[in-house]
Amino acid sequence: MRPADPILVHDLGGLLAPGRVLARPIDRLGRSADASIYRLIPEAVVRPKDLAEVRSLLAYCTRNHRHLTFRTAGTSLSGQSVSDDLLVELAPHWKAARVLDGGRRIWSQPAVVGAHLNRMLASFAVRIGPDPASLDAAMIGGMVSNNSSGMCCGVAQNSYQTLDSLEFLLADGTHVDTARPGADERLRHERPALYASLLALRDEVRANATLAARIRHKYATKNTTGYSIQAFLDYDRPADILAHLMVGAQGTLGFLAGITLKTVPEPPARATGLVFFEELAEAGSAVAPLAQAGAAALEILDSASLRSVAQQHPYPFPITPRTAALLAEFREADGEGLAAAVAAGRKELGRFRIAGDVRFTTDADERAHLWKMRKGLFATGGAMRPPGTVLMTEDVAVPVARLAEAITDCQAMFADYEVPDTMIFGHAKDGNLHFLLWEDLRRAEAVERYGRFMQVLVDLVVGKYDGAVKAEHGSGRNMAPFVKQEWGEEAYALMGRIKRLLDPAGILNPGVVLNDDPRVHLKDLKEMPRITDLADRCIECGFCEPRCPSREVTLTPRQRIVVEREIARLGALPGPESSVIRASLLADFEYQGVSTCAGDSMCETACPVGIDTGALVKELKEAKHPAWARRLAVHVAERFASTSAAARFGLRAAAALRPLPLGPWLLDALTGVAHAAAPGLVPRLSPGLDVPPASPPLPSLGGDAGERRVVYFPSCLNRIIGPDEGVATPHAVVDVLRWAGLSPSYPPGLGGLCCGMPFGSKAFSEAAQLAASRVAAALWIATREGRDPVVTDASPCAGFLQKEAVRILAESGRVVRVSDFSVFWAREVLPTLAAVPRRPGTAVLHPTCTLVKAGGLPDLLRVAQAHRENVVIPKSAECCGFAGDRGFLVPELTESATLAEAAEVRDVLAAGEADLYSTCRTCEIGMSRAVGRGYLSIVHLVHEATFPRA
Repeated sequence: MRPADPILVHDLGGLLAPGRVLARPIDRLGRSADASIYRLIPEAVVRPKDLAEVRSLLAYCTRNHRHLTFRTAGTSLSGQSVSDDLLVELAPHWKAARVLDGGRRIWSQPAVVGAHLNRMLASFAVRIGPDPASLDAAMIGGMVSNNSSGMCCGVAQNSYQTLDSLEFLLADGTHVDTARPGADERLRHERPALYASLLALRDEVRANATLAARIRHKYATKNTTGYSIQAFLDYDRPADILAHLMVGAQGTLGFLAGITLKTVPEPPARATGLVFFEELAEAGSAVAPLAQAGAAALEILDSASLRSVAQQHPYPFPITPRTAALLAEFREADGEGLAAAVAAGRKELGRFRIAGDVRFTTDADERAHLWKMRKGLFATGGAMRPPGTVLMTEDVAVPVARLAEAITDCQAMFADYEVPDTMIFGHAKDGNLHFLLWEDLRRAEAVERYGRFMQVLVDLVVGKYDGAVKAEHGSGRNMAPFVKQEWGEEAYALMGRIKRLLDPAGILNPGVVLNDDPRVHLKDLKEMPRITDLADRCIECGFCEPRCPSREVTLTPRQRIVVEREIARLGALPGPESSVIRASLLADFEYQGVSTCAGDSMCETACPVGIDTGALVKELKEAKHPAWARRLAVHVAERFASTSAAARFGLRAAAALRPLPLGPWLLDALTGVAHAAAPGLVPRLSPGLDVPPASPPLPSLGGDAGERRVVYFPSCLNRIIGPDEGVATPHAVVDVLRWAGLSPSYPPGLGGLCCGMPFGSKAFSEAAQLAASRVAAALWIATREGRDPVVTDASPCAGFLQKEAVRILAESGRVVRVSDFSVFWAREVLPTLAAVPRRPGTAVLHPTCTLVKAGGLPDLLRVAQAHRENVVIPKSAECCGFAGDRGFLVPELTESATLAEAAEVRDVLAAGEADLYSTCRTCEIGMSRAVGRGYLSIVHLVHEATFPRA
């Protein structure tokens, strides 16, 4: 990895703001990886924010003989989103989207996650057509650029077929927007030679009956090999031909700036079943009959695929090496139609040797579980590979009628070429098979074996089945050497002419789609050095990234792992250059990778194999703690009453100083010194940073007469930090518990108790365990040995108590029930109320990470809906990044993480009066900062309903 060229960095800084040119080793390396087996390190990463800046980059590359690669989510599997020159990162600035025509169409910039578009469309009972397994992470620009399809969309609903209009730039900066009236005439006027060439190519293709027939045949089934040359047959106007050539071009023909798709219906009645077969080939034979019976989706899984998800989905019988399954789903407009479709499917299945019972479920949670299992197969299969090996995937399509035969041939091919381990799964309804295999590509013989395997695979798919060597992933550099073999000389020559016509200088993603190097697919291969047992399972798929609050301010979980792998790799290499780069990575990783990791572990919820990068970062933190720091943390945990008293005193002192003429600057100076000495403990209170007030004393609990007892454990957050105005949260909790006829009590020695989460989040595990064990002992006494429930007023506190204190008690056979307030109120109070007081108006909720991970979101909704007329959860609600104290110590993390959600909330506020609620005091502070309006605990929503203000 070379240092960045200072002249290049200077030049790019003149085109974009310097802060949007990333050239440090950690920036270039962290953003280098996609989900493929290829590794190319960009010379610089650039983040343009508008068309003018993209146009300037195109012109710069043309003048200086450089090239660029556009990138959105980087979930690409075939090496089409990596670069050794300029990587153009679109995610930070290209995220606008809007629904059109009552849901019949949707417009989006390229960096919007596909699943987010579907959330925007959900109320219209429609969705976008493409539905790849990566839909929760992949962005629409990449999906259109690869002509992604997926589980149900087949050919009829892919990006090409559902494209309504496209706004794009050509390599020379020409702007085309087919949504604008007169777009074709404008193209003819501005680029007459190009216009004429497209017309000539169109007429040439149409006049060649053999070629035209070949094109129609190839695109009757899934195919993303090469360019979308069917556009010359499907469209007459050059502007429309151009727009559809861009679909599936993988960024090699132009830049997609705005995409409008026609939506497709989303049938509400669904039944899903995992049907087991005694043989894989027999499962393949069942596909065509089930499709004729009306199945909307048919996903095939071999025995290795089934074993890879066995922990998530226990099976009713042993999975043998021959067992296979079809994940079948029927979708209809109503229950009657669904029942008829399922019955037809069952009848067809009666012809085959089925293992176990055939069961179709309409339960939403069960169905979601089955689809989550299927969508995660790429990652769960990758997690099974031996440490140090790289996961490789292929994506082919054959005629559906010959699927069983093709499966048998593929199994024989794997055996003949001694591929060590394989998985077969895929979209069987479309004859689309995915293979997973793994090799240690550091070994030359493994690379050569992989090369031989690829050639035999292509010979089989193309020669015997006339199929597609890339059905839906985009051909990338992975299949570029084989495009000519699949299409033949004539079609391949046509594709070459298209590339030269639209990108004569070759500046756009060179070597991708078309490549004359027969070994390009065997070059620039990844290495996977070991780091930790958990992180070694990562295949760099990027599924985690949309859930990460630091994704646009520093690094994502995937990027953290990529950097850690490089640090490990460089550590094993001799030479001063490796040492210099490694030292640079280590120095920058402290802030980029550690300080700005929220540690909320939401990445774990998105990762199909449950990799918790937050836990990895905590391991790194703990390893760096000196012995004196660990002793100090234990000392603080033992004397927590003094610690919390000091914190309250500090907040009161800050509140007293702030109004003075020089108060804000004095606070900044004093806390600046302390922050420099202990950046992980003391926040810097700069003049623009608000300081919350100290909490008032806890309410007295004497004289309670309720028959039902409950132990109230106020979180240390709410014992230290008070409300900006109104009733303090502990007072509100006590009020509503008493109103509900409950008799609350505190654990003994409450002032010195902490659940342990603050210590755990800072990776002081010994102090965290000490704090948790002290709380456990106190709760056992307070609950009368488990007879009374425990409720706390912060979701993270409840989560940590359940994880640690409850576990400690359970180890000795003692059971204590601990709930977050919203869960307790929803499950144990609301069902007992004869009448539930309800206020008019709107409540906007920010669900905290812990609540979501614990499955408490339905309870939060139930509470809010019980006591408020209208309830809104923003579609972009994610982790706020405050993470206990991160919002104080690195406020830029929270500022970045809350941008999208805060914008949605402000739109709700602009439409009418609304109140804002969450379930953690620091999250409430973070969201209040972002929105400019105060958030309160969900307890206050209940309090306002039960104790209405005059």
